Amino acid sequence: MKNKTLKYAAAFASVILGMTSMAFDASADDAMKIVALGDSITNGYSMDGSLIASYPQLVSSYYGAELVNFAEDSMTSAELLSKISDPAVQSEIADADIVLITIGGNDIMKPVLNNEFIDASKYNTMTELIAAIKAESDKDLFYSIALQTKLNSFMPDAIKNCNANIQQLTEQLSSMTSARIVFQTVYNPMDLKNDNTALASSGSMTVLCANVNSYLEGKPDNTLYPIDGGVNDIIRGLTGPSIVDTFVTFANHSYFYTHIKNVDVHPNSKGHLAIAESIIETLDIPETGSECGTLMRRAYTLSGAENTLAGVDPAINNGILGRVLKNSYGDVDADGAVNINDATAALTIYASNAVGKAPEITGVNALAADSNKDGSVNIEDATLILEYYSGKAAGIISGTFDDFVAGK
Repeated sequence: MKNKTLKYAAAFASVILGMTSMAFDASADDAMKIVALGDSITNGYSMDGSLIASYPQLVSSYYGAELVNFAEDSMTSAELLSKISDPAVQSEIADADIVLITIGGNDIMKPVLNNEFIDASKYNTMTELIAAIKAESDKDLFYSIALQTKLNSFMPDAIKNCNANIQQLTEQLSSMTSARIVFQTVYNPMDLKNDNTALASSGSMTVLCANVNSYLEGKPDNTLYPIDGGVNDIIRGLTGPSIVDTFVTFANHSYFYTHIKNVDVHPNSKGHLAIAESIIETLDIPETGSECGTLMRRAYTLSGAENTLAGVDPAINNGILGRVLKNSYGDVDADGAVNINDATAALTIYASNAVGKAPEITGVNALAADSNKDGSVNIEDATLILEYYSGKAAGIISGTFDDFVAGK
């Protein structure tokens, strides 16, 4: 039986591989424009260069939108306020359909990790930094008190200025554009409480986390911060912009969403996927075009995912998975088109399963090969892909692959 199956599969493959490939243009005539503003998170900075795609790239790709990104590494709220006074920036903002903003992190994290008591740039891992803080505390009983006094004296004015800048920024943006403005709260890269790692159980890390939480969320439930309001209080209270609560998304999961173990507070690919999913969920705008979710899917797959992203909240994971598959069935190689290569891939998965061999194509890509969504990958899936491709090439079929399958 297996020999007969393989013979059939081989014959089918020869038909597929013998056909001529053709390209199809699925570009939209009236693409929306997204303008991104903010700091290194929005700019897609990654210390180790491993980032697959930043959240503005993921969101704009999902909507088939033009992306204009004015974000800059290390930018503070005051610098962003100055940035939007540039006529060239104002022109793009005025023409935007959506404006994405992440700002405030540098106002908070710079003084916490770089001051006369802590210089995070000297360390390669957070474990080393935490050990150094502990060593200093053991050597000098007043070290921790002096550090806390320093932060408590500096941070109130820093947060007050940040809050004022954010309020002014929102008012100015609202006066210069009718675009949908999306403002994120600031996440705490030290918040590892549910991540179950040795770093999460460190006493010094717990203190740093509590401090940063105070500066972001205000004084309730702690006494470390001398005033009541935090940066996120202001952001959540903004009138006009849509608020994406990235602080809540990252809460307790920063070990998996950032590079914090390497003293890098920036999101990794999982973190950017989580932010993008939260923004798309908040925007609630119907997607158009055949490539919606293609970049998200590539980022999801290259992040090490099979059917789930380790350490990522299940609701976020399911949301991403639903989007990357919604318009992806039949597109096994995630290149944005359903063609001969996808039929061959589906057949390869089927042949491997038929002889009890683990297929090389797994995870989301294997799920996408199940073009008729019956729970298995077989000859029928490859046939559907080939029929669709042939129909497109002949000009008989004009709709999407999902439309084609639904009409069968």
